[in-house]
Amino acid sequence: MASGEEFELEEERSEQTAQRQDDDHVNVPARGCLPCRDRDVRRAYRNVYGLGLSLFFLFSAFQSVQNLQSSVNARGGLGVISLSLLYAAFVLSGIVTTSIVKVLGTKYAVMGGMTCHLVYIVCNYYPTWYSLIPASFLIGFASGPLWAAISAHITQIAVKLAPIVRERQDFLISQFTGAIFLFTQVSHLPGNLASSLILLHASDATNGSSETAAIVEGCRNSTISASYAGRIKDTYWYILVSVFVLFDLIAIFILALLVDRLPSSDPFCSSKAKFKRFIFDPSVSTIKMFFKWRLVFLGFMFVCSGLVQSFAFSVFAKEYVTDCLGLSQVGFVLMVLGLSNALTSGVVGKIVKYVPRLVIVLIATSINVGLIMFLLLWERIPSYLMAFLFAIGWGFTGGVWNTLSSSFVGILYPTESEPAYSVARMWQAFGLTVGFVMSYFDSQAAFLYLLLGLLLITTGLYMVVEFKSQSRTQIFPCLVFCIKETAAGSVEEEELVTRAES
Repeated sequence: MASGEEFELEEERSEQTAQRQDDDHVNVPARGCLPCRDRDVRRAYRNVYGLGLSLFFLFSAFQSVQNLQSSVNARGGLGVISLSLLYAAFVLSGIVTTSIVKVLGTKYAVMGGMTCHLVYIVCNYYPTWYSLIPASFLIGFASGPLWAAISAHITQIAVKLAPIVRERQDFLISQFTGAIFLFTQVSHLPGNLASSLILLHASDATNGSSETAAIVEGCRNSTISASYAGRIKDTYWYILVSVFVLFDLIAIFILALLVDRLPSSDPFCSSKAKFKRFIFDPSVSTIKMFFKWRLVFLGFMFVCSGLVQSFAFSVFAKEYVTDCLGLSQVGFVLMVLGLSNALTSGVVGKIVKYVPRLVIVLIATSINVGLIMFLLLWERIPSYLMAFLFAIGWGFTGGVWNTLSSSFVGILYPTESEPAYSVARMWQAFGLTVGFVMSYFDSQAAFLYLLLGLLLITTGLYMVVEFKSQSRTQIFPCLVFCIKETAAGSVEEEELVTRAES
């Protein structure tokens, strides 16, 4: 009888232990707590996809305005200079990004960044040196904490969810990162579609048949096209900016509704402890990240990603779309680029479980090099086919660089996600800043040669990090998966034969 009571007590203790482990997300929950497990899974996916949906509306507004800056505000270089300042402020924010995310938490750091985006969009009602330049600095400084908080939020969720669903952390981090970039890149669709339709109507109402002649001449002389592209009625511009303001308000509402605030490990502490925890320690940890050789090597990947994006938003949008096809076509072409980028991000986040990351990087590098060589050798003429095909290829490579670089940082530094992503986004912002500055000085050939050389260096450094950091199981997941499946099948066959004989 005593032994039976001891057995029941032991069973009760084991159930309580399993329940505590489920709450802490340390091990897989007990069989008797499947509702708890399902609730945790639903909460995790609600956070990821709720965050992605809010970013979809946020970047629908921001990316569309960014795409038009080099064309609409071409006089005096206001558009390009404001974008250069924006990403320079992004770089500066990296030092304090970790502290901001620690103080506010991931959710409120994202919300603060969204509010600054709203201020920037509102300032575009009257884009002057006195309104756009301060707003650009504000949104640039807020973008560092915004992106670091996004990456840290999904990394923490993936780390907590992995043992619950019996999945590897690196696969979940890649999957969630791909999902987030899928939302951010699909955001090119509604914003660019709205801008193109409104500007196309404005073009028909104001320019008429004179547009074709101006476009043909502007494809040969960018100065003529710049002055032509800037002519748009204020009424149409106000309508467009109002649509983008509405998008930002929707983004903030969705974030507040669907995304949880992740709990702090120590919400109550003294002022001295708060200073050490929120200011001193994060700053020191961020500075230390600059001396971690793996992150330094991956930094080239983020710089390359920034140059790829800045080329598309400045040189390509201005020289090959606005000058050769007209301002109203910028949204349509970049919408295709964003769609290609989005599909690539979503697919890459899934297939890394079967296809080696290194193979995907080599494919993206080959396509990038081919497109750069094409632009260096091609004589610029009005061509819809060239513009849209280039947008598809460039969007594919951008999706690869964005997804793999971000997910790899989370894989290498899952417990130091905030400072690691802060430094990584600083590198990316540096690449964007260099790209927009070079586009301001109209150095297209130098831009392309710089990007070509950096692509080759980046690929070599990535190979070093991949082989030094990952096991053969992680480098060749498809081969290992097939071996495991074959072994599992053999074991099942042996079990069936044994049962049949018995």
